[in-house]
Amino acid sequence: MHSLSSMKILLGLSAITSFGAMLGLVIGFSPLFPVVAAGGALALFLLFRAPLMLLFALIVIRMSLDYSSQYVSLSFYQITLTLSQLVGVGIAGLGILILFFQRRFLARFPLNLPFFLIFLWGGLTLAYSIAPATTLQELLRVFDLFVLGFLAYATVRTEDQFRRLLLAFFVSGILPVLFGLYQFVFHIGLADENVSILRIFGTFSHPNVYSIYLFALIVFGVLYLALFARSVWQRLLILTLLGIFTLMLLLTFARVAWVALFLFVFLIALFRYRLLLFPLFLFPFVLFVFSQSFQERVNESFQSDPDSSLLWRTTLWKDVTRYSVQEERTLLGSGMDTFPRVSESLRGTSHGPNDPHNDWVKFFIEGGVVGVGVLALYLSLIGRLLIRGYRMSRTGSGLATAYGIMFVFFLTLQISALTDNIFKNTPVEWLFFTALGALLALSETKKKPKQ
Repeated sequence: MHSLSSMKILLGLSAITSFGAMLGLVIGFSPLFPVVAAGGALALFLLFRAPLMLLFALIVIRMSLDYSSQYVSLSFYQITLTLSQLVGVGIAGLGILILFFQRRFLARFPLNLPFFLIFLWGGLTLAYSIAPATTLQELLRVFDLFVLGFLAYATVRTEDQFRRLLLAFFVSGILPVLFGLYQFVFHIGLADENVSILRIFGTFSHPNVYSIYLFALIVFGVLYLALFARSVWQRLLILTLLGIFTLMLLLTFARVAWVALFLFVFLIALFRYRLLLFPLFLFPFVLFVFSQSFQERVNESFQSDPDSSLLWRTTLWKDVTRYSVQEERTLLGSGMDTFPRVSESLRGTSHGPNDPHNDWVKFFIEGGVVGVGVLALYLSLIGRLLIRGYRMSRTGSGLATAYGIMFVFFLTLQISALTDNIFKNTPVEWLFFTALGALLALSETKKKPKQ
């Protein structure tokens, strides 16, 4: 009966999809429309019959879309969407269905309050945003994060399911790593006049985005190693993956990721594995001595050259902050996700990208003092969830270990947010909130008495 019901649903969705695709082509939609329609139908089918599989598929697919999105898009009427944007819109649509059919889980979802704060603040800024369409698009992106976290919370019920979720994270890294290796071998990447080697970016838009994604994979590799790697071959396999991810991270020449990885390992070693402290401090020294490119990247951080990335960032922060004060926007800001618009209006594009590279400056410009307060409360609530989860877990248990690693991960991300765009790093945010939603679900499962 179950299979028959599933078959009926699949056939019905296929019929609707086929009709819609034919109609779309007749009207004049993009040739990609049938593919997108078929993908949407499959997603609906998985949502009702295998939601965990849908979650795995979304994670794997999303991590390989950014680079291709600049070449492939779907147009209809006056609207053009990249592949990444299409996935985002699709998740938002699926999210409405998920929230409706999983209402009993929604009421007790621990991430409701932090995300509600962001939605409320962002929604209020729509009233005065200097770029309402951009603000609305950012609200949609944040909603997708909420949906993914909630989907994990509503579907993950066992440690084995959590283990498979982590495996899906690793699978998502196959294409990004292969593309990164291809870029390194054939000397394809982002040119940086201060580094003799082109910086690889994998399937993402920038080496910094790629590097933090790789850092996240390393964190979850450590988590898998601590919880699930029982046999010798499993440990060797995970250690091999960690080595590959670390190598690719180094080749991005993203200093923010280097520092994040160093801090993460340092904190883990300090609290649990102190034998790692010596090789941890030795490794950067060896790299500095034997790698000219590494030397160049490190030395750039201490140069007074106005074109250096550090001075470029500080100058940008001063310019936009001064503008916000002059325009009397210190209380409410200019609207959610409008920082690039403010920066471009002041400096144009001749000084490089207009991304903030600091989440606190970003929220001040976009939301003023109120925005900074919202960010502080948002991060505090998430940090509190992680700390409470650790304290409520049995000492030495797998849950306590997972919460501890996730908290250190969260802490290093927020330190990185002082010099990079962590809040806007969608791939990493996807992984973090999906894993957190699953972890929160496991905590509830552990608390329930056995029937």
